[in-house]
Amino acid sequence: MSELPDGIPAADEVVPRDSASGVVVRPAAGGGREVLLGLRSRKSRFMPANLSFPGGGLDDEDRPGEAGAYERCAAREVAEETGLRVDPAMWCAAGVRTTPPMFPLRFHTRFFVAEVPAGTGLPEVPPSPEENEEVSFERADSVLDRWASGECRIPPPALPIFRVLAESDHLSVKDLADRIAAANDQEQRAPRIEFSPGTWMLPVRTATLPPATHTNVWMPGGRRFVIIDPGSGEEEENRRLLEVVGRRRALGHEVDSIVLTHHHRDHIAGCVSLAAELGLPVRAHPDTLDVVQATVPAGRSLRFVAVNDGDEIDLDGVVLRAHHTPGHASGHLVFHLVDRGQLVAGDLLSGLSTIMIDPVEGDMGLYLASLERARDLGCRQLLPGHGPPLPEKALDRLIAHRRDRERKIMEQLQAPRSDLSEIAMRTYDDVPQMPLALTERQTLSHLLLLERQGKVRRRDDAARVWFAV
Repeated sequence: MSELPDGIPAADEVVPRDSASGVVVRPAAGGGREVLLGLRSRKSRFMPANLSFPGGGLDDEDRPGEAGAYERCAAREVAEETGLRVDPAMWCAAGVRTTPPMFPLRFHTRFFVAEVPAGTGLPEVPPSPEENEEVSFERADSVLDRWASGECRIPPPALPIFRVLAESDHLSVKDLADRIAAANDQEQRAPRIEFSPGTWMLPVRTATLPPATHTNVWMPGGRRFVIIDPGSGEEEENRRLLEVVGRRRALGHEVDSIVLTHHHRDHIAGCVSLAAELGLPVRAHPDTLDVVQATVPAGRSLRFVAVNDGDEIDLDGVVLRAHHTPGHASGHLVFHLVDRGQLVAGDLLSGLSTIMIDPVEGDMGLYLASLERARDLGCRQLLPGHGPPLPEKALDRLIAHRRDRERKIMEQLQAPRSDLSEIAMRTYDDVPQMPLALTERQTLSHLLLLERQGKVRRRDDAARVWFAV
């Protein structure tokens, strides 16, 4: 289960914090421009180890509510992060962007552009190493080349700005800012979000379990690409997804099919309508197809293609290999981008919370085995169905977390008898905001696995009272 059950309220979206960011350029030796960048600390909560423009949240020092507050914020952040002083009056407005909703930390950012004289220097040691490990002026085209070859990381919201900078050396600062503003406007409406080249994504609003509010639609590929888990049942969200797909098709890329990781509503709700509109087949595990086919309206004909463990989809430059990972759902698949070291993980894990294993349709033992199988693939980057991308070590952390929950459950069973609700409340006392109905179901999944292992037993089939063996 990952869809929102009756009686459980949906989560509210994280409210973005007002912020400003400064795009500072200078004439480069030999022509063109360089842009001021910081290499974010690897310990940063937001986009660690990424090259980004200086910026941050609006502060009391910026006098919020007064004219020029965001310009003052941008100037202050540039000075604090890089040591470079920019007069707030120099800034040219360059549009607004809001962090996509799959992040637990979000910003509503106003961008500004300013040009400083050629040869403007920077301190050898960044003034705020806890924010930026390095600061430098670099050519935008060189940074994009490095990103394309995997040598550096760039936050997805910054990529369109880099592309504008690389193509606009001939423009005045005001015209450059206007062009960046136009790019930001398009990205705000139908963003091209890429955490690595060729792997696009769009978070769409879905009826999903808290704390998530959206499901990530991943669109990996080469000259052909697939649409994985279009889970929104809202027409407006699917229009946005179609616009993003159209942007990619305008680059000469062809859509191969719609692919599903599993059958839960927050991963399939838009599947049938999008497949019909785009004329695409739907690929999924046979157990998932059984559910999806039952939702097709009478008179509508769609093509369904079964995907089993080890099957591959050739995307003309990228191979997508399916791995059967049951536990969360019987037909759950993950998709390994073999050439890129990425794993589209569906609900095998989340970037926002742990995954619900429902005792009715899930199996904790199979789920733990699936986590270990995914870990053994050795993928460098995990692309979950909810939340931001995760590093490979997240699988080890998740396995350890589940084992720790199991240990806490066994501790609660030291009493002569233990009620399921008591076990659940004590086991999940670190997440008191989680509804008791969900903690009970998660706890019961662990207890059923421990029962099969001969470590616990229940009083009767109601499974409300448990004992340690």
